[in-house]
Amino acid sequence: MRQLGRRSHRSNGKAGLSLLEITIAMSVIMTIMLASVSAFGSSIGAVNSARRTTRATVFLETVMEDLSAQPYDNLLTFNGNRIFDQATAAASDFAVDVATFQTAVGMRRVDAVLTDLRTNRELGRLATIRSDQ
Repeated sequence: MRQLGRRSHRSNGKAGLSLLEITIAMSVIMTIMLASVSAFGSSIGAVNSARRTTRATVFLETVMEDLSAQPYDNLLTFNGNRIFDQATAAASDFAVDVATFQTAVGMRRVDAVLTDLRTNRELGRLATIRSDQ
């Protein structure tokens, strides 16, 4: 006699995944996730570096604008000065070293070198020539 409602749980094919298949799938997923996290971390580092370089460039431009507003006769007084982006050298991230000298009669050259004080690396250099007229 046949029993109704009971079915056999046996099947001829595989039911589910084996432990080896799950391990391989997890390894592939973890490799992809680690690569993504690494790329994300590198992106954050690049963004922070770009932000810092932008701040430094704006500071250098500000210093050069301030120097261009100075009267021609006062330019030589800035020779050898170091200008910081904060009130004190200890609190500053960047410094601009200024050099001014006479290049010809009625002409003065102003050089500015931007330095990152954290890494002590030169970030930029600008030079301009001013005339007395």
